[in-house]
Amino acid sequence: MQNDTIRYLIAQYVNGELTPAQQEELLQLLGTENETELINTLRSMMEAESEHAIAIAPETLQHSLQQVLSADKATTPERGRVKTIYRYWGWAAAAVCIIIAGAIAVFVSNKKNATPETVQNVPDKSDVQPGGNKAILTLANGQHIVLDSAANGTLAQQGSAQVVKEAGELKYEAGSSGEKPEIAYNILSTPKGGQYRLVLPDGSKVWLNAASSIRYPATFASNERSVHITGEAYFEVTKNKSKPFRVHFGNGVVEVLGTHFNVNAYNDEDIIKTTLLEGSVKVRSDIGNQQSDSLILQPGQQDIFYPYVHVSRIKKDIDTEETVAWINDLFIFRDQDLESIMRQISRWYDVQVTYDKNVKNEKIVATISRNVPLSKVLHLLELTGTVHFKMDGKKIVVLP
Repeated sequence: MQNDTIRYLIAQYVNGELTPAQQEELLQLLGTENETELINTLRSMMEAESEHAIAIAPETLQHSLQQVLSADKATTPERGRVKTIYRYWGWAAAAVCIIIAGAIAVFVSNKKNATPETVQNVPDKSDVQPGGNKAILTLANGQHIVLDSAANGTLAQQGSAQVVKEAGELKYEAGSSGEKPEIAYNILSTPKGGQYRLVLPDGSKVWLNAASSIRYPATFASNERSVHITGEAYFEVTKNKSKPFRVHFGNGVVEVLGTHFNVNAYNDEDIIKTTLLEGSVKVRSDIGNQQSDSLILQPGQQDIFYPYVHVSRIKKDIDTEETVAWINDLFIFRDQDLESIMRQISRWYDVQVTYDKNVKNEKIVATISRNVPLSKVLHLLELTGTVHFKMDGKKIVVLP
């Protein structure tokens, strides 16, 4: 997990996009006394950049870093266990320089090995920009409100709740009326290239990924909280032991009292994944009038549901950082297959993807910002040495 954060921050530096806060974070991450761990991490980062070009030999990298670390220890007096970021500035900065030099060498080497079609396939004027805060709100009476063009402020009254838009977020503020609230169902949906945040009437927070939707009441009933989703959503549910929270998707249901979890239920995926980050949840499948036994997840576990055969299994020790990278504006691919990666890119950039018949569904490791143009994402994927791309407007051809 730390390795990917360092990799992302260094990529920000190489791209000229590293903020002062990120620079301090990078130095703090490199500021560890565990020399072996640091050296192994940096070496693995260099080796993973490309199977075709190792910019700096592992032995050279290790020797250079050990020299810097030794020099730092010789000139820096110990002061008990009191440490500051400035103590590590000299050798941490040197480590960054080594990695950056290697990254540049890898870039040049890969560019030399690439075909002219690969290097020049995306003119700047035709680049596809990343997605953003785009969504449509459908009110109980069928009225549609395009949120990305609507002004901030109160948008509508739904039952006893006011619907309020803030920057990139939709909130439901319950009224003070003591009367039984009218149940008015709303739908928030995002297109390809869109995402949005939602605060439900009980204060629960929802992040909605691209090409997704959530149907929910503007005011929850007295005995339960229930919503329906398609696509992908991340939830931070407000605790209420007397009113369980249920998320319905396809043939599945997740039931919680208060927790953080992610549901990936896209129709174009073969499996539905429910990943738990905090608390506990019950997951079951509903088939007709029959209900399966509930599976209880613990933090770091994932329920994998196969809708075509109606079978679930629990996968343990899940990399939750990878699962929810999208809410942090990142793509994190850790041994993900190419087709899965391209489906994510297709949704976020709203592009069509086709494959050359000779393309293999290789596993890829990469960490990339979701806030950069498509050409940069494709270029960084090409640096893995496993795939190439040809782009024509909003059509991508994947090449071997």
